[in-house]
Amino acid sequence: MTFYISFYIIQVMNELSKKQQILQDFKRLVLSKASIVYLLSDEEDRVESLLKECAASFQPKPKFFIWNPFQGLVSEEETIENSKAPLEALDCVIQRTDQSFYLFEGIHPFLSDPLLTRKLKDVHRALRNRYTTVLIVAPTLTVPEELRREMVVYELPLPDASELERVLHSVLAGSATVSKLAESLTPDLRERMVKAALGLTLDQAARAFRSALIGKTTLDASVIDGVIEEKGQLIRKSGILKLVTERPSLDEVGGLENLKEWLKKRSGVLSGEGKTFGIPLPKGVLITGVSGCGKSLCAKVFASYWGIPLLHLDMARLYDGTVGEPEKALQVALQTAETVAPAVLWIDEIEAGISIQSQKAGGGTQSRVFASFLTWMQEKKNFVFIAATANVIELLPPEVLRKGRFDQIFFVTLPNAQERKAILSIHLKKNGADLSKFNFNMLTKVTEGFNGAEIEQAVHGAMIDAFNDGRPLTEQDLIISAGNIVPLSTTMKEEIGRMERWAYNRAILASKS
Repeated sequence: MTFYISFYIIQVMNELSKKQQILQDFKRLVLSKASIVYLLSDEEDRVESLLKECAASFQPKPKFFIWNPFQGLVSEEETIENSKAPLEALDCVIQRTDQSFYLFEGIHPFLSDPLLTRKLKDVHRALRNRYTTVLIVAPTLTVPEELRREMVVYELPLPDASELERVLHSVLAGSATVSKLAESLTPDLRERMVKAALGLTLDQAARAFRSALIGKTTLDASVIDGVIEEKGQLIRKSGILKLVTERPSLDEVGGLENLKEWLKKRSGVLSGEGKTFGIPLPKGVLITGVSGCGKSLCAKVFASYWGIPLLHLDMARLYDGTVGEPEKALQVALQTAETVAPAVLWIDEIEAGISIQSQKAGGGTQSRVFASFLTWMQEKKNFVFIAATANVIELLPPEVLRKGRFDQIFFVTLPNAQERKAILSIHLKKNGADLSKFNFNMLTKVTEGFNGAEIEQAVHGAMIDAFNDGRPLTEQDLIISAGNIVPLSTTMKEEIGRMERWAYNRAILASKS
């Protein structure tokens, strides 16, 4: 029987949407007379919906049966008797001559049975010249060696932005305060909520949206964190990645204007307009320099600026034995990062895991981990922005530093007078101080040679003294507190000079001169 296919193509930004691409892939499999298709996915409801839509596009429309071990083969029109056992169900598939789709849910644990393997080979021989397809949906790939030639494996992509947006509107429509919520849902906030949910299944996204809306009568930026928290469930299961909830804003970074400008120019990389224009997604940045000058703070800012999750990967922990074999642990971590993409992957002190010395000391294991990580950095498909920091960048192999791994290498050094003033203002404001009562010209002179962490510590020390005396914080408290700190620029003067010499013509200064 000849099938006439009606291709219904939705043009979105001059590209097929992910859903339409999946439907076309399904149709192509049917037309090529693929007898057994293994769908790698844990979204059974979504698979059912997609296959129903695919079947509806054929004329005449094929029947669509769903099997599980409790109900057997069932369609909307009929139930096939004596089909609960896997072997009996496959016998029914072979015996029937009508054109149908058969979706088997929960059959993958039985694939280790040699009799079932033999029966599936018979199914392939019976269906290979018919427009009838057996589809197995499972969250893990368990294809027996004997069936590798007969089966087609198709990994179902996660929902795209258009599918997640429909879920969001469905959740909003079911809310008791739908009118107020809809009024406060600006286009920008809707885009950010959908973007935060990318990497989740439809069920997970719906749960995340409902959780974020609990107790809300109007929508604001706080709902983004509620959606991202759902991704924390996936991240925690990896065992090595950590979801960082503290994501400081760009305003909490004093100075470092060159790095800020670099980031601001890439504010629209995840927007629809950016994708339409063809802006390439940035790969990542490597931030090196003087300790305490804001390397880790900058790494966190990337995530808050784009409104996406911040994942922390501890490279040193790969080798301490607590997460199993280093190669496997890294693979799980990187796969998880791509699953929850878009995301920022923060790697603090990257040289602790992939330095030249560690490769020599660790031998083959470290070399294989290093090779796997480099390959992933180059070939990753989803937007996982790497924000790596290094204290001793000379320890990193040259392969890591070449263009294509990172978009830019930034060097942070001791803050200048203007930056020290900005850092002081940020920390004083955080502690509720009245900025008009402080002589910042004096304070920037007192803190000359201080890094950002030392300035913060000076403010904290002054706050403690003022609290113990039962009075507001004063300028004199800051001067006394700063006088009790020996800055790193004094204790490590030679080391800082060495870092600055290395950075000359090798890295971009994060601060303006």
